[in-house]
Amino acid sequence: MSIKRLFVFLLAVALFTMAVRETLDPDMWWHLRTGEAILQGGIPRQDIFSFTVPDNAWTTHEWLSQVFMWGVYRLGGFPALILVFAALAAVSYLLVYRAAAGRPYLAGFVVLLAATAAAIVWGVRPQIFNSLFIALFVYLIERWRARELRRRALWWLPVLTLLWANFHSGYLLGVVYLAVYTFGEAIESLLNGKKRVADDGVPFTSLRLQNLSWAEIRFLAVVTAVSFLAAALNPNGPELWIYPFFTLGSHAMQTYIVEWHSPDFHQRIFWPFLALGALGVLGWAFSPRRPRWSDLLLFGGTAFAAFISLRNIPLFTIISLPIVCRALLASFLLNPRLLAFFQDSSAMVRTTARQTAIHGIVLVLAVLAAFIWVTDVVGGNDEAVAELYPVTAVAYLQESGLAEKHGFNAYNWGGYLVWHGIPVYIDGRADVYGDEFMRFYRLAYDASERWQEPLDAYPIEYILMERGQPLNSLLTLSPFWQEVYRDEVSQIFVRVE
Repeated sequence: MSIKRLFVFLLAVALFTMAVRETLDPDMWWHLRTGEAILQGGIPRQDIFSFTVPDNAWTTHEWLSQVFMWGVYRLGGFPALILVFAALAAVSYLLVYRAAAGRPYLAGFVVLLAATAAAIVWGVRPQIFNSLFIALFVYLIERWRARELRRRALWWLPVLTLLWANFHSGYLLGVVYLAVYTFGEAIESLLNGKKRVADDGVPFTSLRLQNLSWAEIRFLAVVTAVSFLAAALNPNGPELWIYPFFTLGSHAMQTYIVEWHSPDFHQRIFWPFLALGALGVLGWAFSPRRPRWSDLLLFGGTAFAAFISLRNIPLFTIISLPIVCRALLASFLLNPRLLAFFQDSSAMVRTTARQTAIHGIVLVLAVLAAFIWVTDVVGGNDEAVAELYPVTAVAYLQESGLAEKHGFNAYNWGGYLVWHGIPVYIDGRADVYGDEFMRFYRLAYDASERWQEPLDAYPIEYILMERGQPLNSLLTLSPFWQEVYRDEVSQIFVRVE
């Protein structure tokens, strides 16, 4: 086993280990129950979990993800969900690694940086499929662009879009990616014709690409259009074409859901994202070649989206990864030693038996360390859940009979209540509840002057809140509410007659 092959194995182990996360996503719980409901009675068209908006329409755009999640859970419980979704996240970045120039070292280190930047939103959640599908798009386009795949391979893109549209409404990311890539390549060919970038003895095909012909650009445009049309083949039909715009236009979601906020660069968890963007810019700054228009548009567009909303950071990391590698390699043209290192010139050097044994030992130790880490995360999952969710409070609700009554609950705990079969005031399906209802709910949650209105609008018998919320102080002072339960995580109040 050569040192470079060992590096690839270690990269795969590292990515999988990084992606192993406890089941803490607040929406995972209702996704699982939805998957169960779909298999039992078909795809729901209206809300089935709340007592507040039972007549509201529900576009179940993630139905196949939910069925998949429920199937994995039924097979192996939460440990299986943790491992399977970690594998999906790792495969996403390994696919882009396979399509990037500068393998193994340059691409490997950039992949690790990109994965670190995206890891802030990893977990057991349907959004992981967005990363997987966009990685497949990038893989096919990059390898076709480097003439490593034939043109007919791109017909897989409409097929993937069809699947993606049934896993998540994020399918539009793939269509936009194709459209922007096609537009960028059209500008490139319009300005430079069929001019080929100088070879310079560089072995990386991604650095000596010929501009696409107009026939190829037209073909890409057709694939893009067919992919968009293919997305209509889902249970919601063409309605899914406009659904993503409803989400993007929701003021309440942008305001109240943290994932939709801009990244706060005072927090170190967002620094890898900045570092990845800086590498791309520096690569272009020191490169003797100008960047391609498609690279500029994709890099700049996804970076802008990530600055607007942190949930777009994984999109940026996957799409920009081969672009950053290409920019860095182009800058290395001015440094023959660095270029020689990334040319994989040692590939033909025969590895001795002693070196192979050492490499094998290193790999075994890495796998062992990963196994210990994964076992620790999986084994501590229940404890981690109990630190974030009202585990014992829900047990109290069930034992006291309050679970059968209507209650006002914290937004992030709605999914957990759904998991336990308790009707909710609200949960993470912000699109089902709508902006007006979410603002109405926040009157009480934020302890505003009108805090009693959301509680009096429905026959609320109890309130389940995170401990220490401002609303709890008002309830403590109110003669109409009495605290009956408290632990380190939550508080429960009941209405006093």
